[in-house]
Amino acid sequence: MKDWQDDEYCLFINGGEGSDLWAVLADFSETEDEEEWRTHIPRFTRLIRCWQHLGFIKVFQSDEWPAHLTSEEVTGQALDTLLADPTSWEYQDPDRWTCVASGDRDIHELEEGMCDQEG
Repeated sequence: MKDWQDDEYCLFINGGEGSDLWAVLADFSETEDEEEWRTHIPRFTRLIRCWQHLGFIKVFQSDEWPAHLTSEEVTGQALDTLLADPTSWEYQDPDRWTCVASGDRDIHELEEGMCDQEG
């Protein structure tokens, strides 16, 4: 079994569950410390942008839960803005849900290191 400390594994599992962004950070860091979570935002921002572009992951934001079932996918500049906003990664209040979900492509198509090459 893979380790939660593997960022790709963590995003893959959380995407399959339709998890909130803060949950990705909590699972990866294995802590409830939101200060620690913030240190991992750049890592997951890069990975989410890469995987979203490749069709492996989708991002949703809604005022209803679960966001991946109640809203349209966030893409393009709106996705960049959302991922750059630190509040998108914070433990959510009940008025806004931001989550990742599996994309349209099978994640098993992802070759190891693909995102690292895109930069």
